[in-house]
Amino acid sequence: MLVPGRAFDRKGNRLGRGGGYYDRFLGALDAVLCGCGYAVQIVDDVPVDAHDLPLQIIVTEDEVVRV
Repeated sequence: MLVPGRAFDRKGNRLGRGGGYYDRFLGALDAVLCGCGYAVQIVDDVPVDAHDLPLQIIVTEDEVVRV
């Protein structure tokens, strides 16, 4: 499942818009979660809440990060 985000870290965390919509929806699925974005969106750390689901893969124009 392709998941958008504003920022990602190399631990598979994703910064969304803060509503938790994707986390609630994706929690009910059995799917590989793949974040897609630009290399500039990869940051050192993304704040995480208890309900946030980690991604397994992050794809940018420069690399594929496998978590």
